[in-house]
Amino acid sequence: MKTALIYPKLNHQQIYEEYSAKIYRYFRYRVKNVWDVEDLTTTVFIKVYSKLEQYDGRHPFGAWIFRIAHNSLIDYMRKKKECPVDQDTFATMKATDQLPEECLLTQESTEVLWQKVHTLTKDQRNVISLRYLADLRMNEIAEILGKTEASVKILHFRGIKKLQQMMIAHA
Repeated sequence: MKTALIYPKLNHQQIYEEYSAKIYRYFRYRVKNVWDVEDLTTTVFIKVYSKLEQYDGRHPFGAWIFRIAHNSLIDYMRKKKECPVDQDTFATMKATDQLPEECLLTQESTEVLWQKVHTLTKDQRNVISLRYLADLRMNEIAEILGKTEASVKILHFRGIKKLQQMMIAHA
């Protein structure tokens, strides 16, 4: 089955516009070097465009793209043996229109929260980051991670519950 018949509404530019920021954020959280993040993002779209005819429509299109991104990240990490990005870099990723005091409190809360996220299991961290950084649905996350949607929901629930407990204890 051809992709053009299954996913006819988007051309290459539209696919890039719809998914590039999400994929960039997904990599930015995990890779320290901004140039590597940009290279990884570009690599994903080169792979997507070259394999577009292989997309068969059995799974959501976004999940298919993020599966390519996830595999690209694994390949990159194997080659680089790089640790995830530090919390200061992550905390400054979003711009806000808050007052300086509010911005500082938000930044401190965000730093603490993501420090706590790093204490979760690897699977819980992956689910949380794909859910909140890449803004993916549970079924898409399940497809990317090669897990059932039920197990992803359980990982998400347990991870959020543990984070809530840690944040209450921190307060």
